[in-house]
Amino acid sequence: MKKLFLTLAVALICVCAQAQVKGDVGVGLNLSYGTEISNIGIGVKGQYNFTDAIRGEVSFDYFLKKDGNKMWDVNVNAHYLFSVAEKFKVYPLVGLTYANCSWDYDLSDLMQGYEGDEETSGSSSEGRFGVNLGAGASYDITSKIAINFEIKYQIISNYNQVVFGIGAAYRF
Repeated sequence: MKKLFLTLAVALICVCAQAQVKGDVGVGLNLSYGTEISNIGIGVKGQYNFTDAIRGEVSFDYFLKKDGNKMWDVNVNAHYLFSVAEKFKVYPLVGLTYANCSWDYDLSDLMQGYEGDEETSGSSSEGRFGVNLGAGASYDITSKIAINFEIKYQIISNYNQVVFGIGAAYRF
């Protein structure tokens, strides 16, 4: 068992060492639409190419407030890039998300005539972890700038949603 653990640890160190030697780093902006929140989101992302085919991405999206509801999420996704043409790639994505939803409420109309100390208005929020599954496509405008389209399904208890996104990234 110790030999197996040692072998896996050495293999992981070798993979990580190679990942730091090779790869592009990029930063970008996103514009999203979430079906559960039914509104537009704006976001930022950071990317790292571990190999020519495997890319990691961390992103943050803030969905604008609508009808007293707002949402933000943090995502960590992996992309496996398939080169379709010289500048065009498609990819499946899989990852994790943490989403936080908040909402305002006003129960004063329902509570008319009630003599109690309960609050009739306020706000509440809830955060949950979930899974992202989806696909995307990217097109290299130049060697440093790429645009992308992405669709992902966020599986989060109580508020699963489809997120459509477009974005741009600058590679260093």
